[in-house]
Amino acid sequence: MGRMTANPPHQGPRDDERDPFSSPVVDRVRETGNVWNLPGGQIRLPEVFGFCRGVKRALTMLQQAVAELARQGGSGTGGKKLKLMLLGQIIHNPWVNCYFENLGVKILSREQIENPGKYITADDCAVIPAFGVKLPVERQLKAIGCRIVDTSCGDVRRLWSWTDRASADGYGVLIFGRADHDETVVTKSRLEASGGRYLVAGNLDQTRRFCELITRRRDPGEFARLFSPRATNSPDLQPFERLAQVSQTTMLHDETMAVRELVRQAFVERFGPDQAGERLLFQPTVCRATQARQTAAVELCRHGCDLVVVVGGFGSSNTRHLYELARGLAPAWFIETADAIHSRREIETFDPAIGPRTVTDWLPAGRPITIGVLAGASSPEIVVGQVLERLATFLG
Repeated sequence: MGRMTANPPHQGPRDDERDPFSSPVVDRVRETGNVWNLPGGQIRLPEVFGFCRGVKRALTMLQQAVAELARQGGSGTGGKKLKLMLLGQIIHNPWVNCYFENLGVKILSREQIENPGKYITADDCAVIPAFGVKLPVERQLKAIGCRIVDTSCGDVRRLWSWTDRASADGYGVLIFGRADHDETVVTKSRLEASGGRYLVAGNLDQTRRFCELITRRRDPGEFARLFSPRATNSPDLQPFERLAQVSQTTMLHDETMAVRELVRQAFVERFGPDQAGERLLFQPTVCRATQARQTAAVELCRHGCDLVVVVGGFGSSNTRHLYELARGLAPAWFIETADAIHSRREIETFDPAIGPRTVTDWLPAGRPITIGVLAGASSPEIVVGQVLERLATFLG
């Protein structure tokens, strides 16, 4: 990575040995008001970015489990080698997951997670990631008798509790989220295990289709054609005529509010205002950390950025949404690491709609320029710092 040619002020050394995810570069930019002034322009960070509290908690718990295993010498009873088994990615960031794999953590695939008894013994330690695991899997882990470290996010657990209560009261559950995202997969599973009915709408268009079914009372066959088994466990619309609406915790807050209004209007049209009020429950389950990062991202992009670089895992829902917000306000490039920035002329970027692509002439030729850098709630500062350094070589 290129040497920084114009350093922001540094107010003394700090010891980062205990935090592998921190960055002295990011710390120094924070000290200057989240702005790095360079001869060729500025690099700006939003007021809020990077790891949220839930991610920090999950990573700390996994680090503690790794350290404890090391203290035991990696051996259990009878000298048997102990294993630290992570049931899926701890968070959706490749740098972080690779870091833990290098420490000896075994990350199970989705197929392996479905049958943990084949891979985990009573002597092992099983780590539940921040998104949680399906209820049948959790029960299998308890039956195995292994040590369980549960890093499930508190906001996700509150989502489960709320949907369980709504389902028990006879409501079908509309989940605004990505049907194949780990959090939504687990939420669906837990509803199914308790006999609840769910329907997943991945965007506003799918929400509108659902609302048309409500208002026009279309036949059951049309419901089955519009929503695949991956999106619903109901054969028809009937369970959703009493509806509890929630969102995956990392969805766009404004779109979540739009979903609520679309659904409310459809129920008023179908059942009238009084009955609609009785038939609908809303819970704004988008987490506060996600909302804060979205608000800060919009604020940064609206204040004169010539381009925006969004840093985070391509599988991270909250980072994808930051990219969606940014590209609506300025030219935006979505990358996982600084290695994606090949040169001042070429960048390897990702668009959720079309996949990875190489873009040329991505950096404006004129100077000075302002580059905004956004980082999702699962983006480690060490990677953000490397991106800042790389961008600085072009403005130094």
